[in-house]
Amino acid sequence: MNSSQPKNPQQTRLFRIIKLLTHLQPGYLVRSMKNPQVVVILFAVISGGLALGIITTIAFLTEFPLLFPPLGASAFILFYTPMSEQASPRHVILAHTVCLFLGLLSIHFLAIYFFDSNTLDLTVMSWLHVAAIALAMVLSTTVMISFKFEHPPAAATALIASMGYILNSTQIIGFVAAVILLVLEAYLFNRILGGIPYPHWRYNQKIAQDYKELADISSKKSRMGEQLTTSIFHKR
Repeated sequence: MNSSQPKNPQQTRLFRIIKLLTHLQPGYLVRSMKNPQVVVILFAVISGGLALGIITTIAFLTEFPLLFPPLGASAFILFYTPMSEQASPRHVILAHTVCLFLGLLSIHFLAIYFFDSNTLDLTVMSWLHVAAIALAMVLSTTVMISFKFEHPPAAATALIASMGYILNSTQIIGFVAAVILLVLEAYLFNRILGGIPYPHWRYNQKIAQDYKELADISSKKSRMGEQLTTSIFHKR
């Protein structure tokens, strides 16, 4: 009597397909290649383009305000350096949301205090506009640094809010919704499809150390510049 042996799961076609797809993920390629810069750039270009394309399509179909300039800068960070601290969901969501309201607070505070001015009139540039922008920058920078959720594009959020470009609750809701949607897309493209351990909420330095090419490219280049400067200095 012949007894059939159970088939090894690693010999199945499904397993081989999954293994192949896994080896094509940016998370695997970055750790296995000697020069993964091409993979990093391609992933950033494709993922960033798709992410903003999806948001644009939703905004077009629903006629809901979801497109704001700071999203482009955030998308660059989220998909070019997804393992950096500034790309973590905590930093992106908190920074944009807080800076949005600080910008609105600045312009409306001055509009109420100087009630005879045209502070909210975008066609009129006055010293009150200048004061509102300066106040928004001071507040947003101070809060982001103090509470440790720095995300540079959020400074642009404070700027456009303090200039009076966000005028009603629909735009406020649309902006916050767009930021959350962008982070969800980053989670989808980076973690689920890309095989990169993009954080659920907070930045994890230990995990990021294994993905230096995706964690802090700007600092890496800065360190290279410092090493070059030191080398030149010693030669002298």
